[in-house]
Amino acid sequence: MPSIEGRHDGRRIVTDVAVLAAENPADLSHVIGRALIDTGATSSGVGPTIVTQLGLRSYGKRPLGSATDERMMPYYFFRLGFLGYRDANGMIETHAFPYVIGECDGFGWPMARHFDVIIGMDVLGKCRFTVDRNFWSIEF
Repeated sequence: MPSIEGRHDGRRIVTDVAVLAAENPADLSHVIGRALIDTGATSSGVGPTIVTQLGLRSYGKRPLGSATDERMMPYYFFRLGFLGYRDANGMIETHAFPYVIGECDGFGWPMARHFDVIIGMDVLGKCRFTVDRNFWSIEF
């Protein structure tokens, strides 16, 4: 089963991911973004740098709630992919093409942050996500 893993600092989990446009499933061209894995987020999202680099067009706005308020945010279709996985021998393999997990219907945010992508429960719910004292892993 393909997987990725990494270390975390005890406060947050970040990793690099591939972000792809959703229009053509055969098109594996992508941009690399820094992703925050957020179990408190219902859906995934992309920041302004990714939106610009991929030329994503919002299909409309919907309300997005947070711990402090609710705002109308633009929504986009995009795909997420992971760049490495653990093979049958336990070695991490990295390929030129990402392991694409499918299309996301996610929100966008207007201002740059310390990350480009939020990976929410819409993605994590399709995987086995494990966190322990120092490490995290996602199995597909």
